[in-house]
Amino acid sequence: MMSSYCWDRSVPINMLISDHQDGQLIARTVSHLGIKTVVGSTSKGGAKAVREMIKLIRGGEYVGITPDGPRGPRMRSSEGAVVVARLSGVPLIPVSFSTSRGKNLRSWDRFLVAMPFGRGVFVWGEPIYVGRDNVDQARKNLEDSLNRLTKEADQHVGRSPVVPASLEESAG
Repeated sequence: MMSSYCWDRSVPINMLISDHQDGQLIARTVSHLGIKTVVGSTSKGGAKAVREMIKLIRGGEYVGITPDGPRGPRMRSSEGAVVVARLSGVPLIPVSFSTSRGKNLRSWDRFLVAMPFGRGVFVWGEPIYVGRDNVDQARKNLEDSLNRLTKEADQHVGRSPVVPASLEESAG
């Protein structure tokens, strides 16, 4: 939800959100922060969402994707963001956020809700370029980069890090 504060606000940003009830609650919430949404997920409406995101990118807008959602496993990237980057020709820009005052929800992803009067930090990673032949390696690079950035952001604000789901959880 804090992503609206780290982008050039003159350029619209669109977040991929699932059509599930929880996703639509998030969509209504982030709309108050100036974030538009694209509806879709790996399990429903994914192909249509990919086409829409590519169209938005080519039109000069930003697209944000949480690469482990909507079902997880936590902090393990699926290929969705990588596919969008490959098809659109733009790099993936990993970014993470943490705050000194916040609450991790008891959800599968341990979503962090920032509380007022805390110190927050955004940590940006190097762009990840996706070629035709490196989709799986780009997915792994994205996952590793985001996990490293999240740990770094948590360290900056003194927060105990959330750990990625184990590889056994990821396979099951």
